[in-house]
Amino acid sequence: MLFRFLHFSTEAEEKNKDYRWYGEAIYWKDYSNAYEMLQKIKPTKVVFLFIDTFYQAAVNVACKELSIPTYHLEHGLLADYAIAFDSNLCPPPATPFMQRAKEELLKVGELYARVKSRLFLNNTIKCSSHENAEFLRQFIRTRRKNNSLTTFRKLKSPKRFAENYISFSPKIFKVHQDHEALPSNKRVYFIGVPYFDQLAGTKSTKIERAILLIDQPLAEQGLLQWVSDGKVSFVETFLKVCSHHNYRIYVKPHPKQDIKPWQNAEREGLCVIIDALELKRLAPTIPIVLGFYSTLLMPFASFEHTTLVTYENHPAGKYLVSKPFVEAGVAHPIYNLEELHEVLQDVETLHQKQLPNKAKFTEEWMYKFDGKAGERLRNILLSDDL
Repeated sequence: MLFRFLHFSTEAEEKNKDYRWYGEAIYWKDYSNAYEMLQKIKPTKVVFLFIDTFYQAAVNVACKELSIPTYHLEHGLLADYAIAFDSNLCPPPATPFMQRAKEELLKVGELYARVKSRLFLNNTIKCSSHENAEFLRQFIRTRRKNNSLTTFRKLKSPKRFAENYISFSPKIFKVHQDHEALPSNKRVYFIGVPYFDQLAGTKSTKIERAILLIDQPLAEQGLLQWVSDGKVSFVETFLKVCSHHNYRIYVKPHPKQDIKPWQNAEREGLCVIIDALELKRLAPTIPIVLGFYSTLLMPFASFEHTTLVTYENHPAGKYLVSKPFVEAGVAHPIYNLEELHEVLQDVETLHQKQLPNKAKFTEEWMYKFDGKAGERLRNILLSDDL
């Protein structure tokens, strides 16, 4: 089966080529409208990670008219992500002048492709039935003035939804339903979290005196009013606390974050930056995991040998963003790094509090942590009956 990936107007907009292992990209500019595109490539299914842009909505509507099955595939842990849509709490980060200039030059250089992409959208509206065309015009008007979350709540038309939903777990889908105003009767398939299939069955081996920090691009994305200087200060204080208790520090950065503060610390021998492969190797040996909020915290909340701590104090205020972990009893929130001193003085007591809750968390939030989530996803995508 050949997978085709569609998100950009041109290849020049792409920042990652990993998809080439699985298929090829197509671009909005290369087709006159969504109907022509779908009739040419003849997909058996169309899978969306989001349906929140003009173009995604247009393709979704065209699929319905052409009776092509549509699926929305979950992509991460969902909690109270409405916080991320609050412009007061999460203002867009400032873009450096050179980066802005580069982006503007790219827009000018790709002007023809951008015009072609816009024609794709306009032609799709023209080719749609009157009812679907009116919905698309309404979607565009609403989305132009609102973020995607507000748009979802304002537009509850069934034309906005996919036919089928592929979710990681019942709890994650419930959050999806609540925030995106999904009707309760949508068909949903639960698969677990494919990203973590390689971590399934992890058992403790020789436990290190070590802490794993799973980081996030907080300053880079302007989340909860984090800025670069504040993050540097956090890094310095965190390292001092851990050093005081003689812990080795491993840091798993997010692909989109600036890792210079961690690189500086690594050069001084204060921490070790690791990638996904190293994370898998170290997973059986790490007793303590600290994070802000991340899908990657999920397997460590599930492992019997780990104790999970979440940092909930942000420049915007004390927001319990890691609420799913904390309410499930598999994470302990701290609101300043002085509290980490107390945690590290008696980790075992905290671990014993979390241990009885791990199985239920795994079932409710990860569905099945059995290494077969990818297999379940594959079966859905390849089946003629689902």
